[in-house]
Amino acid sequence: MRGASGHRRSGWISLGVLAALALRAQGVPLLLPGCPLRSLTGIPCPTCFLTRSALATLHGDLGEALELHLFGPPLVMGLGWIGWQQGILGRPLPRLGSSFWPLLLALGTGLAAYWILRLGLWFGLRVPLPA
Repeated sequence: MRGASGHRRSGWISLGVLAALALRAQGVPLLLPGCPLRSLTGIPCPTCFLTRSALATLHGDLGEALELHLFGPPLVMGLGWIGWQQGILGRPLPRLGSSFWPLLLALGTGLAAYWILRLGLWFGLRVPLPA
């Protein structure tokens, strides 16, 4: 058995985050801080409701998960895949190299566009914020 190399350790971290979400889905309190931007300004940040969406995904309620945050189900699937590949199978993820930056840019752009759309719905069309 190999020691905890960098890729194995990050796989266990992914599994740990997924396990914490699963525990929260079972009602175990996690004592996470609230969103500082929403607390100070009343404006939700781009990741507001993402944890609730991930929890709804783990509960199997995909409709609620997508209503809360579009990125919740892909987050759960991604963490599960990374945890499986690295933590269980012990395989390193492929090196991203120069292909990492376009992927990160696409993800950031998608999240920003989704945030702007949600802000427009919440504040422009007066669609109520999730509780």
